[in-house]
Amino acid sequence: MITMGKRNQYLLAPGFEGLESWVKNLPAYFEGHGTSIFKDRNEVKIFEVLGFELNVKSFKLPNLVNRFAYVYVRGSKAARSFWNASRFLDCGASTPKPVAYVECILGGKLRESYYVSLNYRCDFTLRDVLNNQVTDKQNILKQWVLFTWEHLHKNGIFHLDYSPGNTLIKKLEGEYQFAVVDLNRMKFQPVGFEEGIYNFRQLDTDEETLRLIASEYSRLCKMPEEKAIELLLKLDQRNKNYRHRKGNFKGWLRGGES
Repeated sequence: MITMGKRNQYLLAPGFEGLESWVKNLPAYFEGHGTSIFKDRNEVKIFEVLGFELNVKSFKLPNLVNRFAYVYVRGSKAARSFWNASRFLDCGASTPKPVAYVECILGGKLRESYYVSLNYRCDFTLRDVLNNQVTDKQNILKQWVLFTWEHLHKNGIFHLDYSPGNTLIKKLEGEYQFAVVDLNRMKFQPVGFEEGIYNFRQLDTDEETLRLIASEYSRLCKMPEEKAIELLLKLDQRNKNYRHRKGNFKGWLRGGES
């Protein structure tokens, strides 16, 4: 059940009832407390509350259209993160356990929103692997491709922002444990071979690594290796061209402002 306040509404996952007062007051508490571990468009902080180590993501103020849409049509990014994480876990995929979400609504428009989960202490991210900052790269990537195919794609989970920073990795004895974050943009639908390859387009890495990933995915899907490699290399180049154009455009805007 969603609990309504004067300006805030929030939802608490079962088992975390003792955190209700803290969650209810999170919007007033967030700014001056906690330890910030990431700050850009959004901010992520760690809080120690009643023996729980909590990870709280504060989403930036949406544009005017989305301030209405997130209330009446789509649900806020915080709410979507909460529900998608719950569904993610139900499918046997790994993500930090959802605790709560909070939405601040004023005049029928969404302002701040917060997603709370248990903090997941990882050893490194997939970005570190792709940047050759950890050893055993080939083995890690093969296990990650298997995780993606077995736990996401076979369960109809398509992450729309499957970028390297959104996969957290723990090193265990002889193998690796993966957890996926940033779940507000997801689709739950059948994922075929080409859609699966498309999901790897944002890795922004070298050709040899892309060939390894495509080859491993094609083996799991029992599809032609060369077709997988050709498709992923084409998608990777398209993504790199897009990022280059976007960077040039932002540079042009900054130049126009000076």
